[in-house]
Amino acid sequence: MLHGLLDQAAAPEAKRVLTNSILNSVREMNAAMPAVLPFLLRLAGDPQVPAQGGLLDLVVSIAGFSEPIDGRNEAMVHWFGSDSDHPEREQCRAVFAENASVVATLAEQADSPDARAKLRQAAGLL
Repeated sequence: MLHGLLDQAAAPEAKRVLTNSILNSVREMNAAMPAVLPFLLRLAGDPQVPAQGGLLDLVVSIAGFSEPIDGRNEAMVHWFGSDSDHPEREQCRAVFAENASVVATLAEQADSPDARAKLRQAAGLL
């Protein structure tokens, strides 16, 4: 699927399938996300990639999914699960931090102040 993102004709479908594969639902990401994220960060920052804009939006979503859940908030834990049940959140934050320079560049390309802040926070830049 990652390779399909590089092909002009296949990129829209590859992005759709990839998104469906790495997001289990509107509330959680797949445990494989930390392994895929380094590639998505680089592809989202490459203007030669046909699906670049959509990938940037996906990376912003992943940053949101990566935010820690306050274990004292029963409603949040009920809907999103505890951080101990979802180690991929912390693993993704580590990937964002390891790639902070790439994430900083992506944040500058983001459309909204909220998206920029979400990316910066995920990478520990705030």
